[in-house]
Amino acid sequence: MRGRLFWGISLYILFFHLLPVSSEDRADPLVPLPASITFIPSTYFVGDRVTLRFVLDVPMEKQLNPPRSMPSLSWGVVHQIKVIPLGGKKGYEVIILFTPYRTGSQLFPPIELGPVKIDQIPVQVSSILGKVQEVPQPIREQVSIPFMNLFLVLIAGVVITPLLIYLLWRGGFHSVLLRIWERYRGKLVYRQLHRMLDHLEREILRIDPKTFYSSLQESLRYYLSHRWTPKVIAYTTTEIRMYLDSTQGEGKEGNADAYLVEVFQRGDTVRFAERQVETDVLRFDVQTVRRVVERVEQRFWEQRRKVKG
Repeated sequence: MRGRLFWGISLYILFFHLLPVSSEDRADPLVPLPASITFIPSTYFVGDRVTLRFVLDVPMEKQLNPPRSMPSLSWGVVHQIKVIPLGGKKGYEVIILFTPYRTGSQLFPPIELGPVKIDQIPVQVSSILGKVQEVPQPIREQVSIPFMNLFLVLIAGVVITPLLIYLLWRGGFHSVLLRIWERYRGKLVYRQLHRMLDHLEREILRIDPKTFYSSLQESLRYYLSHRWTPKVIAYTTTEIRMYLDSTQGEGKEGNADAYLVEVFQRGDTVRFAERQVETDVLRFDVQTVRRVVERVEQRFWEQRRKVKG
């Protein structure tokens, strides 16, 4: 009898202690998130240290504690979780410090805070790249420093030009340059005379015969002064004829010299004796001067080449 009483009392006590756990203190361990969750800063990026705060409205009888170990995240790191009871109020404030390392929408795993477990917490990590473009940007040209090409060309010119000049000078190139320059300067009076003859031919119908022969004789004397040894620029027509007669044996062609003297003499009669001439005569004298000048030019450069060997 006593044995049955002992076992009956023991079962009653055990039932009495188990009943509150199954009905009152045993709540659903998965607590939904409150509507208000604060992120500091509100917009955060990869690598930022973020503070997450929210309040859990749970009875004070439930002692909430931070987890013994920080939850593991595939998209970031949790540094610290604090659980602070609200003095005189119902509930606890939860503070989570974390650093994200991946952009986009992410989730915290469920976090156990003693007798309760917080549901997954969504986070949105912003990106400084803005919207992702589906079409790749075209390849851009290489950015160079302004005026770099000009600067490099100048540097190369300063370094290479003196060396090039020295090598060309040592190789005898200077003599070639001197001959070219001498030829260019020597041909200058020849080109000037031909420009004057071209002008006289263009204006032959409008120009006065006196002006025509004055310009022709002046240009021809200037040219011959650079081709003959005496400076005939101040010679009269008689002195030019006498000079040509004295040099008949020096390779000058008699007919060409005679034509040249004839042009000078006709010009003198038109300028000083008021002689009238036709346009055909003016045109003939221009062509005569051209032929004589070509022969003078040829003899001049042949003699220069003989002298220089």
